[in-house]
Amino acid sequence: IYKDDLLVQTCTEAMSFGELALMYNAPRAATVKAKTQCSLWALDRMTFKLILMQSAIQRQQVNHGFLEHVPILESLTDDEMLVIGDALHPYEFNDGDVIIREGDPGDVFYIIESGSAVCTKGSSDGTQAEVARLGPGAHFGEVALLSSRPRQATVTAQGPLKTLTLDRNTFKRVMGPL
Repeated sequence: IYKDDLLVQTCTEAMSFGELALMYNAPRAATVKAKTQCSLWALDRMTFKLILMQSAIQRQQVNHGFLEHVPILESLTDDEMLVIGDALHPYEFNDGDVIIREGDPGDVFYIIESGSAVCTKGSSDGTQAEVARLGPGAHFGEVALLSSRPRQATVTAQGPLKTLTLDRNTFKRVMGPL
């Protein structure tokens, strides 16, 4: 891929290019030249947009189905649930990863999609005591977002953990009244 006659990237198998022009109806930003004999797949703008829309709708349906079973979200309308579903970002953790640490400032809300986590709180003698175990559908991190207080516990992944996250602004806009 060349930009202003300078090589900026070399594409190999399974890589793509040209999507920005399709997504934003913009002129091509670079020139692509084949260095060797190759085979390419091409998509027209309409097909590309249809695939993106279908993917977004499918993700939205999966998220909505999951979110319906999260207790803190039961009072939300379908429209609010869709807003949350669109705003969620997946984030994965490995066994032993500290997700949030007691006393730290917080700007993210977490919902466990799969796996488990353990919550611990520090005591006056410096030891950590387990206060909860969390599994799919459980959530944490909302106290720091609603009250601007520091994190109330340390949450650590117990095995592989998949979460869905919301940033502070989206959380407060959609869930603030909870």
